[in-house]
Amino acid sequence: MSQFRSEDMSLIQLFVQNEAAHDTMYELGEVGAIQFKDLNKEKSIFQRMFVGDVRKCDDMLRILQFISETVHQDKKLVSGGAVVPSMTVDEIHDKLQELDKEIKQLSANYTQLLKSEAELKEHKYVLSQSGRWLQGGQEISFNAPTTADEDRVEMRSLLDDSEAQTQKVMGMLGHISGCIPTANLRDFGLTLFRATRGNMLLRHEHISESSLADPKSGEAVQKSVFIVFFSGERSRAKIDKIADSYGATKYRLPETPAGQEQLAQEIDERLRDLGAVLSKSRNFRRGRLQQVAGCLEPWGELARREKAVFHTLNKLNVDVTHQCLIAEGWCPTSKLEEVRDALRRGAVHAGAAVPTVLNVVRTRETPPTYFRSNKLTAGFQAIVDAYGMASYREFNPAIFSVVTFPFLFGVMFGDIGHGFIMTLAAGLLCLHEGRLSSLASHEMFGTVYQGRYAILLMGIFATYAGFIYNELFSVPQPFFAPTSWCGPDDTDPDCLSVPGASKNATQKWLRSSLEGAWDFGARTTTGTEVAWEVYPFGTDPGWSHASNKINAANTFKMKFAIVCGVAQMVAGICCKLANALRARDALTVWFVWLPEMVFINAIFGYLVALILAKWTTNWDATYVLNNEEVVSIPQRYCDADLSHLPCWTPPFVADRAAVPGYGGLLAQLPQAMWCMAPGAATAGCAVMRWKGQLVVEGNTFVTKALADPHTFNAAACEAGIGGCSLYKQPPPSILDTLINMFMEIGSVPVSQQLVPGQAPLQVFLILAAAVSVPMLLLPRPLLLKRRHERRAARHVPLADEDGGGGGGGGHEEVFDFGEEMVHQAIHTIEYVLSCISNTASYLRLWALSLAHAQLSEVFWEKAVVEIGLESGSPALVLATITAWSCFTLGVLMCMESLSAFLHALRLHWVEFMGKFYQGDGLCFQPFSFARLGEADAE
Repeated sequence: MSQFRSEDMSLIQLFVQNEAAHDTMYELGEVGAIQFKDLNKEKSIFQRMFVGDVRKCDDMLRILQFISETVHQDKKLVSGGAVVPSMTVDEIHDKLQELDKEIKQLSANYTQLLKSEAELKEHKYVLSQSGRWLQGGQEISFNAPTTADEDRVEMRSLLDDSEAQTQKVMGMLGHISGCIPTANLRDFGLTLFRATRGNMLLRHEHISESSLADPKSGEAVQKSVFIVFFSGERSRAKIDKIADSYGATKYRLPETPAGQEQLAQEIDERLRDLGAVLSKSRNFRRGRLQQVAGCLEPWGELARREKAVFHTLNKLNVDVTHQCLIAEGWCPTSKLEEVRDALRRGAVHAGAAVPTVLNVVRTRETPPTYFRSNKLTAGFQAIVDAYGMASYREFNPAIFSVVTFPFLFGVMFGDIGHGFIMTLAAGLLCLHEGRLSSLASHEMFGTVYQGRYAILLMGIFATYAGFIYNELFSVPQPFFAPTSWCGPDDTDPDCLSVPGASKNATQKWLRSSLEGAWDFGARTTTGTEVAWEVYPFGTDPGWSHASNKINAANTFKMKFAIVCGVAQMVAGICCKLANALRARDALTVWFVWLPEMVFINAIFGYLVALILAKWTTNWDATYVLNNEEVVSIPQRYCDADLSHLPCWTPPFVADRAAVPGYGGLLAQLPQAMWCMAPGAATAGCAVMRWKGQLVVEGNTFVTKALADPHTFNAAACEAGIGGCSLYKQPPPSILDTLINMFMEIGSVPVSQQLVPGQAPLQVFLILAAAVSVPMLLLPRPLLLKRRHERRAARHVPLADEDGGGGGGGGHEEVFDFGEEMVHQAIHTIEYVLSCISNTASYLRLWALSLAHAQLSEVFWEKAVVEIGLESGSPALVLATITAWSCFTLGVLMCMESLSAFLHALRLHWVEFMGKFYQGDGLCFQPFSFARLGEADAE
């Protein structure tokens, strides 16, 4: 029964020897059945016994995280596969500290070598390009940089134009060369020009290599070689500062070609030596990392477990002798034996002389809530828990939600094709759940993966609802049988063989067993009743091309939404009864649950009864007699001597005088007693005998006065045949019936009657609903006040008596009658209004189902049929089908499914769970190693 209510919990107390504490806690972590209470709340985290051990584990996890990141950065390293040495936690910690220092030193050295290599490469580029500029004899003038030539910015000097004078001045100029990020080059040139007032020359060129490692940051950056010519030491100081501010790296550039060549050879030699050192350093570091790569995961798991163990041990208290630790916690009663076995294993493993003692403590504290779930129910339990954790031993709504949630979703999302796609996708997730579990940490995919079984049920119910609606991507299909409707365009011989069928008919007609009930050759009855053919399952595909298709679908879906909504709300109120009975709360049973049940059923339960009565009534055989009573006349044809009344006249005989056997008798009746209009033969007219009078069905469309109770009634019929009337009862409007129930109390015209005795029944229901409101409002607060006064007179604490009804959950509380009265008044008003608003809220089932069907039909008709199929072009057909597939997946399968999910969620949280669910409990969070992996995944 743990699925219907949370499991029984026991408060246990443990006395653990100090030397066995660690091993015992480790065994309890394997079991995962105890939620420990913190017995050291008054102490800070730094004052607890095992804070040093927790810090040690944190240090281990930090080092492991650093090494793991280093391993992942090296693509050639392979994790796993190594033999993990058997080591204690202290030994692992010491080894990790050594590895941490060694790897950090190796990484720092390697980074420094890479920086040196990058500097040498840049220096080589500077020598190669800047040397040519330094020896060049091109014309120099100083000018502001322009954007006309982004690749080469030239500063023209104010020197003379002669080449000899230029060479002489350049020999007197200083220069600074280096590399700068290309992105900073333009701003660098502008700043130089303004700082030196144009008295400088800047040359630059992009480095052909796609990207170089920046010596400062180590990141790959696109760079350019530059050289700046200037005059004066003050200019040098300015240019140095500006170059540093823009991230430039400056390098020495000899002025003579010989010096440049010698420096280039030195750089090449250093690069070769540096490459060899880098290779050896990289291989050595990779070897050290490879040695521990396979140990990282098991060491990390061990460190997390040890940290959890010591963190839990910090919650334990020490007895006065300092010989043992005392622990308290909640444990499911069903797992006490597992806990005892774990305690024994921990004591044996630690070699403790005294076993751990377990005591079950009796308490009035409210235990945490624990539901045992499986793969199927976990998703629905999570939906309920998101609203609020159930109180201890409160009825669990997730049991209903396993069926009702996907069912309501299917009602809104009903389509065979869409439901099948969803079922297929969820089925693949369930089938390959083991392989896909590694992706569960992804935020979006993880949500879908965790709810895969819920999505599977949602797809199944959507497919089922699609069969009910008979919609396959909005296209009806004759899956179970051909349509039961015949029309003027049909070529089916079974339709056209029935006498009276005509290709000139303007309406469709149902197939029936008319030929089996009337022998057209012998013109006699067979004595059997006419049976109208009903489609075997779901909606008849014949409705697809009917002009009133949307009206018929809306009528059914709207009523079905009301039936589903009232049924679910009543189920929620019944759950309140289950909670009250368990709490032995008699006041809630008699003065909360009972008035609520009476109120909702007196109005909305009655509405559902009217809907079901309307659906199950054969309106072709229901008649109003003398405007005073409703009678049922089955469609069985009369004998020639009228020996088995009531019955029907022969089919398709328009002239009543031509009816074989008793036509002369019919001809003597008043002209209004004939249901067939001139020239419009039907399947027959009903005939019955009432108090000696032979009464025949009339046609209210021809003779409207037949429905006038002042002219045609029982008294007038007894006085003469001219005062009798019999006509088919039109199906009453449910909405009008509900409105008139309150607007015209006690008055129900017989033509609007759905059930016998409807008028007095409605009066009784209105009185019951009216009485239930004060019964919900007043008795409970008054009785609680009386109970409190009696207890106060006897000086008996409130907690010492059972009986519920505001007993305070086992704790003595101060009773405030005013507060209780206000609370009950708010509850009463809220309940009455919510019954109305929540019932209307369930109409979203109809609205979303209609929107889904119409949107699917628009996509199919407008995209595929009208544009693709009617064009006759295979390429256009393929293009429209592709577009239709994209619309279906993007809009219907993603957006519409999410919308239906959210609406189903709201219906469960507000309309269903709001009727009984408290949701103020505490979640059971046991100390468990299995939960560590879940926390890491989150």
